[in-house]
Amino acid sequence: MKSNQGTGFNSNKQPKDLHERIKEAEKKVEEKNEKTEEENFKEMEEEVHRLLEDSAVAKVKKNVNEALTKAKDAAAKERKIRNLRE
Repeated sequence: MKSNQGTGFNSNKQPKDLHERIKEAEKKVEEKNEKTEEENFKEMEEEVHRLLEDSAVAKVKKNVNEALTKAKDAAAKERKIRNLRE
């Protein structure tokens, strides 16, 4: 009976209506696709952090132009995050 449970069959119940199963699946997909504002901010902050790390690596490799560019990008993105939160 385990192989039938995934299709909505149960030893005690009738099979679920196909439309109900489709609606349940659509709700799950919608919930996963929607990102909260905090999740978006967290992703942006991770990008800023990555840029700062890349800048530090470039500085260690004596590539100061690349380090400066990445640091400026990180600062600009950080300002954008602050403005969006306000």
